[in-house]
Amino acid sequence: MHLFWHFFQRDFKSRYLGSLSGLLWAVVHPALQLLMYATVFEQIFKARIPGAEAHGFVAYVGVAFWAWTLYADAASRAVGSIVENAALIGKVAVSPALLVCSAVAATAALHLVGYAAALTLLAITGSSIHGLGVLLAIPVYGLLLMLTLGVSLMLSAVQVFVRDLAQVWTQMLAFWFFLTPVLYSRAMLPEFAQDLMRWNPLTYYPERLRVLILEGEYALTMADAHALIVALCALGLGVLVFQRLRRHFEDFL
Repeated sequence: MHLFWHFFQRDFKSRYLGSLSGLLWAVVHPALQLLMYATVFEQIFKARIPGAEAHGFVAYVGVAFWAWTLYADAASRAVGSIVENAALIGKVAVSPALLVCSAVAATAALHLVGYAAALTLLAITGSSIHGLGVLLAIPVYGLLLMLTLGVSLMLSAVQVFVRDLAQVWTQMLAFWFFLTPVLYSRAMLPEFAQDLMRWNPLTYYPERLRVLILEGEYALTMADAHALIVALCALGLGVLVFQRLRRHFEDFL
């Protein structure tokens, strides 16, 4: 636990320099991205999203946007965590998995602070934010972290052997973002596309967060059970792949 906390602090400070300006930028940067999307889609393209009228475009997209950003940023940070610490792994008896976990945790902690700030700002500016829904969103983020950690363990292990994976992953995320209902609603798509999106493991998170935080509907559904199963499977597969490849790390680092 002491080692994890040490690497957590190191990852946090190395990215944000331990400064207030770095911390603020980490919060402001997703907000600026959200503002850009709102300007382009709402003001220029005059986009109208079914179900968003009662909440406004910014609130509708913002509630989902931070979940995507957390996943994409944490996985991207973790993918190179083993290769970047090759010298440390060779000199110190440290578990490489600990480096992946600390990278995910440090990034997630920062984005959760940003998410809390965004929800507070939305509430102050008149958006209908349900307090109980915010509390119930915590387990949803727990599932997202499990999914993210599983994907990160797989990616970081494969990255040791396929050094171009980080660049490929960045391009995949850019494509994946538009296949996830962050900027739109599934109701806008043809029926066959709506069915296909059920296979996207990230579809659940923006939709569930909107229902909890904006709609104030708290009943459990089969979608929650499916998300739990997918998150557990992703984490289990990530651990399995990582353990299988771990024994060969020293030969390639």
